[in-house]
Amino acid sequence: MRKKSVANRANKRKPKATSATPQTADTPLPSAQPASTSKPLDTLKQNLSGKRKAVFQILDDVKKVKPEQWKDPNEVEQLAKNFANKLGLPVPEQRIKQFVNAYKDATKNGPTANVDELVKKYGHNVDDETVKEIKKFVPKTK
Repeated sequence: MRKKSVANRANKRKPKATSATPQTADTPLPSAQPASTSKPLDTLKQNLSGKRKAVFQILDDVKKVKPEQWKDPNEVEQLAKNFANKLGLPVPEQRIKQFVNAYKDATKNGPTANVDELVKKYGHNVDDETVKEIKKFVPKTK
């Protein structure tokens, strides 16, 4: 009995069954969407999915923050960095600074900040749906 070479045996094997639509370099994965077409709120939700434990840790940390710590923008900046790290989300330093500046503006006149003005000044890529969600958490001015 003669042994067949490994190359001949490999050529005669049937190819394994794959998905109906083969993925190539030109065809993106079905779940991948260009960033420009997805809504920021949906992106945030997607980034937070699967991070339930981290979210509850952050909520617990927020409960432990003393009221005077919220008055110090440096403390708020550190909290924001810690929360981003716990969530495993890469947040550029420039974005953190932008958040802190918006936080300072939002809190300088008390709890009734004008969301539309803040978004105009700091939220260049904030869509209307996200603004609507933010407004739910800001007390109405009288």
